Amino acid sequence: MDTVTIVVVGIWNGLLLGALGAVIVWRERLREWVTGVDLDGRDERDADGDEQWSAFLAEHPELR
Repeated sequence: MDTVTIVVVGIWNGLLLGALGAVIVWRERLREWVTGVDLDGRDERDADGDEQWSAFLAEHPELR
């Protein structure tokens, strides 16, 4: 193989290992960001929307 190819593959592998390490270190924060399970930070408007949606479904049981 050419020297340039070896260097490029080495840099690429280093970047991939760095990304894997970052995911392992910050996996909980990433999971919350991706899935949106962190509901503590929701503002009142979002919580109010849940109540309105629940009231709408209570009026229309056929949609359940």
